[in-house]
Amino acid sequence: MSSLNRYGLAENPQSIPFDEWWRMWHFVNAFDAKDSVFFRVWIEVSAGRRVWHIESHRFHFEFTAVDDGAKGSFTVPIPVRAIHAMTDIATTSFDTELCLADKDSLTVSAGDASIVFDIPSHNPGPTVFLDPVECSAVVSAKRLADVLDAARTPPIGVDIIGYGPPLWCVIGDGKITFHSDWSAYDHGRATVSVDAATRGTTQFHSAVSLVARVLRDFTVLDDGDETVEFRVDGPDGSGCRVVSSDWVLTCPFIDPVAVEWAGTMRRELISAGFEYQRDGERAVEFLVDGAQVRAQVHGGRHPVCRLSGIVARNVACSEFLLNELNDWNKSYAGMKFWWEHDKVVAVIDLDSNHMSDIGEESVRLASVVTNLSVPTSAL
Repeated sequence: MSSLNRYGLAENPQSIPFDEWWRMWHFVNAFDAKDSVFFRVWIEVSAGRRVWHIESHRFHFEFTAVDDGAKGSFTVPIPVRAIHAMTDIATTSFDTELCLADKDSLTVSAGDASIVFDIPSHNPGPTVFLDPVECSAVVSAKRLADVLDAARTPPIGVDIIGYGPPLWCVIGDGKITFHSDWSAYDHGRATVSVDAATRGTTQFHSAVSLVARVLRDFTVLDDGDETVEFRVDGPDGSGCRVVSSDWVLTCPFIDPVAVEWAGTMRRELISAGFEYQRDGERAVEFLVDGAQVRAQVHGGRHPVCRLSGIVARNVACSEFLLNELNDWNKSYAGMKFWWEHDKVVAVIDLDSNHMSDIGEESVRLASVVTNLSVPTSAL
């Protein structure tokens, strides 16, 4: 990437046609990009090309302008509202100009109208490298758009929380297939596939449903021969890259269980007044009346949030201990006890659909752990 050099823009003002602003307006709307710390938008000028970047923690998108010949080598952040504004004041009669107003602001002008914006901060995330690409699929852009829309269609009448369940993608045997599991919403699974020219086989979770938003661009779908290519890392790799003729969308691999449930778990703990420390994407640890509790989300047909606490450490396994644990399992409803690695552990598996009970159940677990810890340590 070229260096962040605002003065490069001062020396090389960019002449940007209306169609380029229009395409970018579509893309920032497709990703619901905002002027916030969660999104970053910038222009990279290098080797005679102008490349627009849109980025969040879920994806990195690059759009290469059709007109080559851009001068200079620099990177300049662009506020999202500048893109929205230019679709209002730009016209097809003449190009617009993007230039530096001063060291902290830039000017975009179109004929008799101009707007000055402060330059936003520039904090791009880590680059996602795909090496080696072990699997690929070339598919019709139009058919892929149709299939992704179908794959992301929820059961009719269901109220979706957040993004809904993540898609599971499978490539191989001349097809690209998308699975979605709505069992958490009391509905079944859905599978949609389309023919593709594939190389290798793989399956992965990623935010590839974002491709459907990009493909709603009429400039792509007007051409029935347009194709896109999926390029996927190996199972231990970084992510998936979707490549079109003038844009590239890179989506890191994601943990689908963490995406669907970990955010809800953390929000409910905050609402209950607990301060926690994150332990990876799926788990957190926190104190309840002096007892340490761990909460971790687990997937499957019936996703759960497992609350666990250590009743005692350095306890040898014995017949007497196992009999005690059996009695406790009968006495404490909804709670399980077992011995592992010289520790006695207490667990509550909370249905993920009832995450609002996490505060009350954490208090109940901590109380039992505290009451049993002293007599258990003596066993």
